[in-house]
Amino acid sequence: ALTAKLPQVRKAMRRAGLSARVVSLSLDEIPPSLLPVLLILRDGQARVLVAVEGDAACLLSAETGGGQEPMSLGDLRAAHEGTVIFARPLYESDSRAGGYAKPEGGHWLRGAVKEAWPTLIDVGMAATFANLLAIATSLFSMQVYDRVVPTSNFSTLWVLASGVALAILAELILRLLRAHLLDVTGRRLDLKLSSRLFEQVMQVRLSAKPGSTGAFTSQVREFESVREFFTATTVAAITDAPFILAFIAIIAVLGGPVALAPAAAVVLMLVPGLLLQRQLARLSRDGLREGAVKHGLLLETVENLESVKASRAEGRNLRLWELLTAQLADSGAKVRSISSTLTYSAAAAQQLAYIGAVMIGVYQIAAGQMTVGALVACSLLVSRAVSPTSQFTGILARWQHIKVALEGLDQLMSAPVERPADRQFTRAPNISGAYIVQGLEVRPAPDAAPILSIPNLSIAAGERIAVIGGNGAGKSTLLRVLSGLGDPTAGRVLLDDISLTQIDPADRRAAVGYLPQDTALFHGTLRDNLTLDGGRHDDAELLEALDAVGLGTFIRGHP
Repeated sequence: ALTAKLPQVRKAMRRAGLSARVVSLSLDEIPPSLLPVLLILRDGQARVLVAVEGDAACLLSAETGGGQEPMSLGDLRAAHEGTVIFARPLYESDSRAGGYAKPEGGHWLRGAVKEAWPTLIDVGMAATFANLLAIATSLFSMQVYDRVVPTSNFSTLWVLASGVALAILAELILRLLRAHLLDVTGRRLDLKLSSRLFEQVMQVRLSAKPGSTGAFTSQVREFESVREFFTATTVAAITDAPFILAFIAIIAVLGGPVALAPAAAVVLMLVPGLLLQRQLARLSRDGLREGAVKHGLLLETVENLESVKASRAEGRNLRLWELLTAQLADSGAKVRSISSTLTYSAAAAQQLAYIGAVMIGVYQIAAGQMTVGALVACSLLVSRAVSPTSQFTGILARWQHIKVALEGLDQLMSAPVERPADRQFTRAPNISGAYIVQGLEVRPAPDAAPILSIPNLSIAAGERIAVIGGNGAGKSTLLRVLSGLGDPTAGRVLLDDISLTQIDPADRRAAVGYLPQDTALFHGTLRDNLTLDGGRHDDAELLEALDAVGLGTFIRGHP
């Protein structure tokens, strides 16, 4: 059904320079000032509601070629599924203003997390009530030691135990709810961000593609760790962070100076992680860079295994692999050593906080400033106060790795694409194929010599030509430029008297057929590879294409 594809509708409208909002409304609830709107019908079709005049509605449909189609409001109400899509052009500031007071573009990750803010607020509320209920265990212990034990009042014991059992059960439910909300949020963000990331990969201009495919894929592979860090680990730690101070304050109320022990432990747990950030940053950069190079070597070797064997390069590649593995293992060992130091130091600080709290509490009891029950309650609250800090210790140990990975993903998301959001293209659905090339130059680098230079070239529509030349003459480069996949350094290319860069990429690809020098078969059947464009092709078209390349007889006879 079309309603199941609504996220794709939003993406398509965004590519067309429109912002979309999907709501559930009846026809009578649609404000006339917001027309036209897109209506989803019960039969899975879509219509554009242009205007309502009396008891008649004016519609537009793709089937009528954009012509207006009248329909009575009664029939439209019966056919309407209930989904309405509002669309409006995306706001773009006037270029005459330059950079003055220009609004900042939304960050690809920050914007997605901001959209999930209502769910994250629910996570914070669940954490708040769960931590408040966690105080019940400490208060239960204090009441038992101070009131039940001296008087052997077992009825009070059972009442207190029943109450704290309910509090523990409620805390368990709230923490499970928080975990579920984090999982749901992480899944939604994963689907949205991974789709946007892969879309960016496919939209990147070939001139901006990194030289190493392995390094490029290694860069993309770090997305999962970045997403998990910002949507699960960090959110859980932040929601618990305020209760570090809250628990220390409660300890101060119950035991006075006893609160100094967990406060000192919190400082001792955080300071080493902050001081080691510079060293972790250097090791993380080295590790990610070496990991990308190693992954690139693996892909290059597998993709070109025949050439590796033919050129007897097995030994060279093995030595490089062992060298990179040793360097990566060395960097990883240093990072793990620092992480282990921070983790075990945090555990030691937590135990010292407990010991310190007990020692101070004993002096307080001897001075008559607190009871034994208050000391037991404080000792339990110490672990509650210090435990969230250990989460921040883990965050500090991972932050530099995530920061470097995020920088790499930011570079990818900011790379030039074929269809920029602020660019308007010229629609050219009926391209005849007349080319004019003027002053064309292609350089691999701005200061390098041109690898292709064509002062003037004209190709009439329907004309057949052959490009002949030796290796390195620029034949493939010329074809890439003519197809729009390559960017000229200088000059211009006109297609039907329109600059090739102004033609909508979809129209250009539909009209210009291009077979690269190095072809690839994707995973799937032969039919899947012949219908990569997503168009509707019947068997007759596929067989005609196979006959054109001499494979028709072979495919027809294949079992």
